Amino acid sequence: MKPYFLLAFVVYISGCSQAPKSPLEIALSKGSSGFQETLKNPSHEIQIVYGEIVSDSIVHHTYSVDKQKFFYPASTVKMPVAFAAIKKAEELGISLDSRIIIDSTGIYPTNKSYDSTFRDSIRISSLVKKIFTVSDNEAYNTLYGWLGKDYINETFESIGLQTRIVHQLSESAFSFDPKSNEYSRKARVITTSNDTIYQREEQQNFSPSLQLISEQKGAGFVDSTGQVIDRPFDFSSKNHIALEDLLTILEVSVRQDLFPASVTMGYSQKTQEQVYEIMEMLPKDLPAPYDSLKDNYVKFFMFGNDEKGDVKEGIKVYNKVGWAYGYLLDVAYIVDEENDISFFLAAVIHVNDNQIYNDGIYEYEEIGLPFLDELGDLVYAYELTK
Repeated sequence: MKPYFLLAFVVYISGCSQAPKSPLEIALSKGSSGFQETLKNPSHEIQIVYGEIVSDSIVHHTYSVDKQKFFYPASTVKMPVAFAAIKKAEELGISLDSRIIIDSTGIYPTNKSYDSTFRDSIRISSLVKKIFTVSDNEAYNTLYGWLGKDYINETFESIGLQTRIVHQLSESAFSFDPKSNEYSRKARVITTSNDTIYQREEQQNFSPSLQLISEQKGAGFVDSTGQVIDRPFDFSSKNHIALEDLLTILEVSVRQDLFPASVTMGYSQKTQEQVYEIMEMLPKDLPAPYDSLKDNYVKFFMFGNDEKGDVKEGIKVYNKVGWAYGYLLDVAYIVDEENDISFFLAAVIHVNDNQIYNDGIYEYEEIGLPFLDELGDLVYAYELTK
């Protein structure tokens, strides 16, 4: 593991034991009684990182952050995979509009060349759009198969971050044969000038070095046959990224100007602008059926609890959310140009009252979304006071 270079440029300040109060403590103290009750309930396993932009650096203020404690990152892992795919395109010198044809005949036979959403060939840009705009699982799985877990994890390890992105995603915990996650897919990348770049199917050897606690969780789980098994659910083979690292991945991808080139994703100015354009998209910017989804569908901070689904005009949210197994997350860069405000925010909350995993019974709407919505409002309100 390489030294944690980013510590020289991202300052971490605990929000739990500092005196005087940190900006995050000040913001949290303004929360409603319901917010405070949720915040102080240990069963919710809440972790928060507020990235305050100060001059030409980012200062991290944290609440209850523990890099060794497991939580399930759900669909937030799609964000680093999307950024890694963009980086791969840069390295190959190809456009994000290049086509991908997956044609694997090995351990997990797959043939993919057509994107039914856009009624076009599968393109890198289209997959990234679907990841950020509607959190599409198939788009993530396609990029996971093209890149392979070796490239994905080593991309972030090379800049001092620890990731454990080791499997595909689906609606079921048991949809993929574990062996299928151990191979990249045989793929052809066809550039806009019709040049073909061939990539062979190969075994992946990445072995995570994360040392985590609390990976056996709950009182039981529903297995692949629908039966409740009365023992803790084992998360040790599941994806994981610490909350601080998730936020840092977003920071080094969308604010390269705040970091030395050696710890950014190395995007060109043109690519950086395209990343912003993609991450600004809302479901209504995609073809049917996604265009019928509400604007706040994957915007939890500030807007997640809005019944009308509105997103306030003038506020841009570049983010990735996740929800699965009772874990609800948002990792975001929030910008209000009119008030000259920009900040980073990441949080995870666990809402699984019955402690049974994979049963689909979680308190996302009752507890999770209201909490994350108010958290975003509180930090935004603090930013306004500055």
